[in-house]
Amino acid sequence: MTRELSGPEAANLAEAAVPGSVDRTTETACYLKPEHLVATLEALKSSPEADLVHLTNLCGVDFWDHMEVVYHIQSFDRNQIALFKVDVPNRENPVVPSVVPVFHGAWMQENETYDLFGIKFEGHPNLYRILLWEGYPGWPLRKDFLSMPGGLQPGLGEFSGVSHRQEPPVKVLE
Repeated sequence: MTRELSGPEAANLAEAAVPGSVDRTTETACYLKPEHLVATLEALKSSPEADLVHLTNLCGVDFWDHMEVVYHIQSFDRNQIALFKVDVPNRENPVVPSVVPVFHGAWMQENETYDLFGIKFEGHPNLYRILLWEGYPGWPLRKDFLSMPGGLQPGLGEFSGVSHRQEPPVKVLE
């Protein structure tokens, strides 16, 4: 079974790799300062002590007053995984650095997070909507999505070109 590093353990690795990179910790996560994110993850990837070489997951989280980007990074040789996070406090212009230069697998995960939360990844080679179309009104995984200006309400009827399909009646065999 893969060992999950605690927040303080991940913070110790991060601080050893890039002093001053840690913002704070929780029991399970290490929050990195956005300005040190790329350098810290690069150092943790190349450090024999950490060996955190694989980005397992990258996603966004909305807490109403701020957003976060979450990074699960794994070491196969050490059989351990660490949880790093970055705060995204500005909902109006949410931006964090792209980690694509460190983990090429972040390319599509950053696109997905941008598409669903509107978080921009500065330095991403080609940031675009991956699930929804360009011009789609809003960011569907934000907590305020249904109350955004424009009046989107639940239900497919709000989207042009979508009709309500009725199921055919069920024929009862006698």
